[in-house]
Amino acid sequence: MLKRFKRKNTTGELVVKPRVQPRVKILIAAAVGAVVLTAFSWIYNHGLSMAGFEREWATRRVQTLQGETERAANENQELREALARAERTIQMDQTAYQDLDRSLKVSAQEIVKLREELNFYRNIISPPDQKSGLRIQNLYIEPAAGVNRFSYKLVLIQALKHERSISGIARFEISGVQGGQDTVLRVPAANERPIGVNFKYFQDIEGRFELPRNFKPLKVKVSVTTSGGTQEVEAVYAWPQA
Repeated sequence: MLKRFKRKNTTGELVVKPRVQPRVKILIAAAVGAVVLTAFSWIYNHGLSMAGFEREWATRRVQTLQGETERAANENQELREALARAERTIQMDQTAYQDLDRSLKVSAQEIVKLREELNFYRNIISPPDQKSGLRIQNLYIEPAAGVNRFSYKLVLIQALKHERSISGIARFEISGVQGGQDTVLRVPAANERPIGVNFKYFQDIEGRFELPRNFKPLKVKVSVTTSGGTQEVEAVYAWPQA
């Protein structure tokens, strides 16, 4: 191998530099290329391996999520069906409750009517105070067709003894306020036909009357007088609220 000598101008020292032949350079370049190619191949294969692992994991994850989604959908459907059954049951229960409530109300009304009827006949046959004679059992007043028009039903009985019939007349005195003053109206009026009474056990007397427009009724007194004035009974009732 040849050596070339070179003199430096500044120091006067000699520097010896080796000369690399082309064949050596080619060998070095080939070795470096082989190393780089090997490293690149390893990296590529490792990447493919990792990518395959990620795809497998992702596939398993997707399958797992699909299974969970399907299970959740089934549970949701079951809950919807259970809710629908519960709603139907509630509706049936509500319907049954409403039917029972209506039946109870009807039954309660029937019981009230039966008690009233029982009390009615008991007062005729055997009153609690065991007193005989004419009695005012009840008075019903309701609004009728027209302004300030009313219908009434007066129930009279003869208690305990029924050997003879009772005859006479009935009248109403309606107390209220008219024009800011206390006023009493008589029904029927003096020029109207009286309300006749004639019965042995009981009598329901029905009729109608009309009040002045500016009259506000507060209470009504019922008086029944038998023929000859042998008996007279009275009863006072509050005016029914609308």
